[in-house]
Amino acid sequence: MSLRGIRLINMLKKKDILPEWKGKLCPRCGVGKMGPLKYNTANKTWTHRCNHYKCHKNLQPHDFHPIFYMGAGNSHSPLHVQASILLCATAGVKEVSTHLILDTSKKPVETIYKNLETARSRYVNAKEKDITYGDWHDVEVDEVDVGKFVDPSIQDAKNTTWEQWGGMVERGNPSSLRLFRLNPKKTKQSAPGPGPIRKCDWVPVAKKYLKNMNVVLHSDGARAYTMKFPGIIHCNVVHKKKRKIAVWVRPHFTKNYTITIPGKGKTVVKSGTQVIDRFWGFLRKIRSAQFEYWHRHQNMWEVTGKMLRFLHDSR
Repeated sequence: MSLRGIRLINMLKKKDILPEWKGKLCPRCGVGKMGPLKYNTANKTWTHRCNHYKCHKNLQPHDFHPIFYMGAGNSHSPLHVQASILLCATAGVKEVSTHLILDTSKKPVETIYKNLETARSRYVNAKEKDITYGDWHDVEVDEVDVGKFVDPSIQDAKNTTWEQWGGMVERGNPSSLRLFRLNPKKTKQSAPGPGPIRKCDWVPVAKKYLKNMNVVLHSDGARAYTMKFPGIIHCNVVHKKKRKIAVWVRPHFTKNYTITIPGKGKTVVKSGTQVIDRFWGFLRKIRSAQFEYWHRHQNMWEVTGKMLRFLHDSR
């Protein structure tokens, strides 16, 4: 909050929070190149100037930024305030507390937090395409219900639509978490949930990401996961309690399996989905939470800089 001017800009550029516009194509005319950063005495701001004779527009370092925004009048927020809000957001400070900590209005806080989630979503959607599984590594898969919608206009008893997501992750590699949206069947309003994943939802996912990839798949007892595909060895555990005669048997969340891996012989693996289950615990916004899970052991401020550099370079 105490930094101003060129010191603030250099600090943000050092962490890739702000891009280096010098020598880049002008985003306004698309023809000229941006010059070095200079102080504009007329506007009292630091700007880059386009060298094209038909443009000559001045560009501030945070113009066309995925998170920071420009504004005038009451909607203007200084760069040091926006950067401080972003720092709080990457540090895990709640949105309702940030405006009290920084003694600023709620509007810029809401805007920065929303823009950060949007930028993370763009980044995750682009990077998720590069995730692959294989080499007989352990992969966990599970699904979760994140919400429901009741349509009172439907006369049918089954008037409740559920939002259900599935996910898979390679053990020991948080950045391999992949999410996919499911299409569960409608239920009655009193139903506790839509039930486990269906075969019609699981088949296209398994064929696209796991078939012939040589993985050891760990799941719960849903029948859809038991389908046979080449290159997949399946191990499952039963989370649901079962009753034998008059005695309740506790559910098993882990179980040892002895499996035979082609070319490697027999090996013992511990089945279960305790790794991916941890992800559902802090699920807030789908893609933003996925980004946080990918980088949960890293410096989020520096990771955000790498994300912004990727988004700027891929523009």
